[in-house]
Amino acid sequence: MSDEDESPVCCGRFRFVIMILGMLCLVVLQANVLLINLAFICMSDDPSGLYDTGNGTTINRFDYDPKEKGFIISVVAIGTILGAFLFNWLHQRFGARVPFFVAGIISAVCTAATPALAEWNYAALIAGRFLLGISFSADFAAAGVICVAWAPLAETATFIGVLLSFGPIAFSFTNPVVGAFCTSSLGWRWAFYTFGVITCVLFTFWLIIYRDEPRNHKFVSKSELTRIEQDKTEEHVNRDGFVPYWEICTNWTIIVVWMNSLIEVNTVIILLSYAPTYFNKVLGFSVVETSYYSSLGSIIHSPLKILVAILSDYVTCVPEKWKLCFFNTIATALAGLACLSIGFVPSREMGVAALTLTCTLMAANSGGFFKCGALVSRQYSHFVMSQMQMTKCFAHLIGPTMVSMLTTSDHDHEGWKKVYAVNCVLLLIVNFVFYPFATGEPAEFTKITKETRRQEKEGRRKKKEKQD
Repeated sequence: MSDEDESPVCCGRFRFVIMILGMLCLVVLQANVLLINLAFICMSDDPSGLYDTGNGTTINRFDYDPKEKGFIISVVAIGTILGAFLFNWLHQRFGARVPFFVAGIISAVCTAATPALAEWNYAALIAGRFLLGISFSADFAAAGVICVAWAPLAETATFIGVLLSFGPIAFSFTNPVVGAFCTSSLGWRWAFYTFGVITCVLFTFWLIIYRDEPRNHKFVSKSELTRIEQDKTEEHVNRDGFVPYWEICTNWTIIVVWMNSLIEVNTVIILLSYAPTYFNKVLGFSVVETSYYSSLGSIIHSPLKILVAILSDYVTCVPEKWKLCFFNTIATALAGLACLSIGFVPSREMGVAALTLTCTLMAANSGGFFKCGALVSRQYSHFVMSQMQMTKCFAHLIGPTMVSMLTTSDHDHEGWKKVYAVNCVLLLIVNFVFYPFATGEPAEFTKITKETRRQEKEGRRKKKEKQD
């Protein structure tokens, strides 16, 4: 920490540099996973993938059927589920600086190698996507650590809104960029090469700039450190690496927050991952039109998510519970009704509008269940958020499975109606379950530390000795 009252860097607002850098790193991790969604369309038309099977039939090795595409997408979730346990432990043990950097480098290598793996064979591509999933598992845990260490309590929703906008931001520009490469002389391969390089650059900056403790950073002033630590308990500030897993996992508010996360993320994955397919195959838009239309919801979602977060933090005349319920209703119930309308509107332009509206409404989650989870868990919010990553992993499995079960092909409009209807019902259910459990107060488990747990065990031991 600097000796002066105000750091010469960022005028006492260096925490926002950390927040934005963290968000950018999260964006490229998500983008690396998404690149292949639109690339599927370009790859199937790539003549370099043509080969003779030996019986006079020529096929394209890049033209994957729906089940193969589904596994290419969902294998990332399998890697993420397995990697989540590892990176959750690494973040608790070593902080976010080095583990998150390692995840970024793995993601960069896997992304740049994707074209070569696809040319090699299907199994190699699956292996690369699996490793990409392992690296992707670091995202929510890293965001949680940044919030715990760097976010003042009064700016909790703002940090959550910015950091967790990485998904929509990645969706908003990934498809147009891939579409531009597909229609250029460079081809789809260069989308993967370019993002691999960008990922390396951003995570190098991360390693250089980020520190796990604000008090140990030379660019953090005394006044900024005071603001970061304001109203935080001693247990929150002096984190000892201990996590009361059982108490957190059996807390009903946290369980409901995770339920909301699972259903909402599942809907987002279906909407955005399959938007290129739905717009191109069902609504009949061209590849270029598809690349832009499928990004509209994400483009609007990101700034609105941040705006909602700021409003949630700075509007203090309304009780916290009311704000949580209000924003959660927009993000789940209203979004669910908009989702239902996607498959039933009479024109393809209205279909684009309905999907865009659904994604836009979901931006309110930064002031809903996400903020609720952080406020209730306080110094343990990194664990709560890392488990939201687990819900995201399961959603990556549930989403493609739901689509493959309810649709017979990419062109099956009736099947897509069922997909959107099921998601609508699920969103309505989790929203109404949220109401009785919503609160902005810290849970009892936030009072548990390594020392209090040691004292508790010691007390039980002495009591048992007396009884014996």
